[in-house]
Amino acid sequence: MGVEIESTQFTDADLDNFRNRLLAEMELLRSWFAGNKFCDDQLQSGLELEAWLVDPAGLPVPDNTRFLSALDRRSVVPELSKFNFEFNVSPQYIAGSGLSDMQSELRATWLRCEEVARTLGHRIVSIGILPTVADHMLCPENMSPLKRYAAINQRVLRLRGGRPLLLEIDGIDSLRTSHNDVMLESAATSVQVHLKVPQVDSIRYYNASLIASAFTVALAANAPLFLGRRLWDDTRIAVFEQAVDTAGPLRRVSFGNRYLEQSLMELFEDNINYHRVLLPALVDEAPARMPHVRMHGGTIWNWNRPLIGFEPGGQPHLRIEHRPMSASPSLIDLFADLQFYLGLVHYLARLPQAPESQLAFTQASQNFYSAAKFGLTAEVVWLGGQKLPMAALLRDTLLPQALGAMSELGIPELQIQETGEVLRGRIETRQNGATWQRQVFSACHGDLAQLLAVYQARQQTSQPVHTWSTQI
Repeated sequence: MGVEIESTQFTDADLDNFRNRLLAEMELLRSWFAGNKFCDDQLQSGLELEAWLVDPAGLPVPDNTRFLSALDRRSVVPELSKFNFEFNVSPQYIAGSGLSDMQSELRATWLRCEEVARTLGHRIVSIGILPTVADHMLCPENMSPLKRYAAINQRVLRLRGGRPLLLEIDGIDSLRTSHNDVMLESAATSVQVHLKVPQVDSIRYYNASLIASAFTVALAANAPLFLGRRLWDDTRIAVFEQAVDTAGPLRRVSFGNRYLEQSLMELFEDNINYHRVLLPALVDEAPARMPHVRMHGGTIWNWNRPLIGFEPGGQPHLRIEHRPMSASPSLIDLFADLQFYLGLVHYLARLPQAPESQLAFTQASQNFYSAAKFGLTAEVVWLGGQKLPMAALLRDTLLPQALGAMSELGIPELQIQETGEVLRGRIETRQNGATWQRQVFSACHGDLAQLLAVYQARQQTSQPVHTWSTQI
């Protein structure tokens, strides 16, 4: 959730100073967009994966400070709760060996994390929502001891006028709960893909990412259970959207409100126009590093959001952060999902007729939430207005198109074949992480600890989720 800050308390003067610096940086940012100042290098991808620390009984362990200290790797960092942490994988060019290098790096780091966790009597698990997390565990006492998190918690409640955060989700079962803190958000763990794009192509790739979100969330859904209830296939979507809602004109986590027309600058303008400043922490960096634009944007967690980064020589670049996918059942599944996203958005962004001119934004949004609720059994509307079953559209149209685009991106053919096999298997069996969990939940008669034990045993095999047995 971003860089650390120095204080949790802010005055009206702090807010005024922050806004003044933010507005000055926005003027500079507009000039960058007008002058095409951003890096136009080849496509690159980065990756973040959030995970859980659990004890031998499968309960979350609020011990990430000790774990991360023992691990001592800059690429693995704390998350909002003490029982979560995050892997950051070095960005790589998509063409050639870049994605396989990313996979090797993540696998090596994962194995090291497993080793360190064992020395502490813990285990690690990658899953969209940990089935065994209980409501009482999602409390301020289990918040990671960073000032940034404490400040976010205080400011969200202040912007809400002190009113508690309400969580209301209807799925197979229904859930109603309220919290006087933002810790519900820590229950939702994800994969976040970063796609660095040239400025000239950024609108098409961003709009394509919006359209693709329905399909990436359905394929990667891995969060069907929360607090013992069977909810959406990817309940994370509903949890995160409601867990940090500051009651402004737009939620701080949402699908968005429109396609882009001119440039990614429209999104930075929306950040100013629709979202109050959450963290007015002054940053002692030059305006050309966009510290306050980045601080403000880092407190708006839309499922696809724009980011500004910098090349080693200092030139700014543009990234799209794609956030809809659950933390994965296996690294094989994760990288199949990553490559599918990259291939699908490349295909959509290169169509002669822009897909956003053929699919209304409201329909793309409806597709996304239908996919989050129903996963591979959802029905969606595709280009031209035809309503189709999700699995059939993926199998017959979108997966072949994405695989072809992967080849255009320079991804090695063997990797493309492996991705195709994993995703075809998942589509044909209709078994992603969500459907597997739901079946085993029934087989376990609702025993969440037993469900997680079986899940962890399957995850240890490193096999893709569509091959996992639901027998216990």
